[in-house]
Amino acid sequence: MNSRSHSEEQPALDESLTDAEYDRLQVILRHFPDPVAMNLEEMDGFFTALICAPVTIAPGECLEEIWGGDTAPFADLDDFEEFFGLAMRHWNSIVREFASPGMTFIPWLDAEEGEELPRGNRWARGFLRGVNACPEGWDEIYADEQKFAMLLCILALAHENDPDPEMRTWKTPPGPELRERLLAGLSVSAQRVYDYFRPHRIREARRGRTGVERTGAKIGRNDPCYCGSGKKYKHCCGNVIVN
Repeated sequence: MNSRSHSEEQPALDESLTDAEYDRLQVILRHFPDPVAMNLEEMDGFFTALICAPVTIAPGECLEEIWGGDTAPFADLDDFEEFFGLAMRHWNSIVREFASPGMTFIPWLDAEEGEELPRGNRWARGFLRGVNACPEGWDEIYADEQKFAMLLCILALAHENDPDPEMRTWKTPPGPELRERLLAGLSVSAQRVYDYFRPHRIREARRGRTGVERTGAKIGRNDPCYCGSGKKYKHCCGNVIVN
């Protein structure tokens, strides 16, 4: 019999992760076998883009992008539920930072081994993966020079080590002072994008959309959740705070 706790014994999805739980989430992500699977820094950037997007995206819709394939890399449902619960609680923490007065969004950044300052490249690439996962509506930022400036810090770090030399931001890596300014700029850039697209998300909510075009009937509160967790929708993605 599996000893993991279930249902009412599990932490609420709006409960912040402890340091130990963040360590556990990092371990789970590191063990995903696909080479394009995300680590926590990249997933944080990915979630941030989805939360800032002009359309509301249910986090359960994009899990395959995180682990990098069609097949979920979990031994059983309990392992998936552990990951899903930790990931969704982190998602909700990001939402609170953006939406709560007096709170400041701080990206999750990890320094490479032996380095004191994070590089921010993975976070920025994760953000762009989030943009590509829901491209609808982002064109109006890319098409306007002033609006496009909101993304400059993110794009600079995302393309710093691009395989195409023509796409690289610098011929040589930036010094610590410039990198510190860029890393600080990630918080500002993300908040500006979140605020800019807020009216879009409100209009969408008023139209009764869920963020994903569906041709079938609307999912019921007691129907199995579409994310594949095996739980009822009301106890899974239907219980997740979305922006």
